[in-house]
Amino acid sequence: MVTSNKSESKEKQIVLPDVSLCAIVRDEKMNPAGGIERFVESHVPFVEEAVIVDTGSLDGTREILEELKGKYSNLNIYDTKFKGFADARNYSLSKVKTKYALVLDADELITHKKPSNDWEIIYDDMKKLDKKYDLLTLALTLEFKHILPSGKEKRNVPCWSGRLFEKENAKFNCSLFEELEIEGGVYFQTSATIFHFLPNKNNLEDKMDFWYKEGDGRKFRKHINKNIAPSQIGGFSKWKKYNPKRDKYE
Repeated sequence: MVTSNKSESKEKQIVLPDVSLCAIVRDEKMNPAGGIERFVESHVPFVEEAVIVDTGSLDGTREILEELKGKYSNLNIYDTKFKGFADARNYSLSKVKTKYALVLDADELITHKKPSNDWEIIYDDMKKLDKKYDLLTLALTLEFKHILPSGKEKRNVPCWSGRLFEKENAKFNCSLFEELEIEGGVYFQTSATIFHFLPNKNNLEDKMDFWYKEGDGRKFRKHINKNIAPSQIGGFSKWKKYNPKRDKYE
């Protein structure tokens, strides 16, 4: 469905039909992309439905989401105890009522204006693929870029291939760095981009050390087993520090 934006600029706004934004969050009141409120405002207007699952926030994220629910009628909020990323993501998928799920994290962004209207690119690609491959289980792989506070963009591959996919026969596996599996899924590359905003190098290293322990997950699993939230960890505010380059994208 394509609707007209009633703002003075009369920009075309895309609403992806039969698509749900699907996100799991924890302690995202502020992050390098501007926090949970900015995340909701940047994505929920462009999808038919939004499913956001809070996994135990203690920093006010859950309260902000509840307030935003009054502003966005298509926003649905759920809670679940964190037992691993795959488990939380599968729980979020179970709440999706649309055909497609668009999985994003709260420090990521799909732009509608600058540097491009990637929602329009996704809309056009979905329309073409649905018409051409209506008997296949479709999944779209988006470009993925890390945005550093220096302004440098680093192209990288996300932790799973598809980010927008048919929910049927899709599930996540693993616990630390999850993987998406779609039975019979056919993946297509689109030129639309997900921008991932990072803190500076030192703060990112602090996150890996204090929360993950250099990526092997030892501290992470210990924290989760003790029901310790990220906001209870020393250095949390530093690795969640706002990346000012976020203001260049919208």
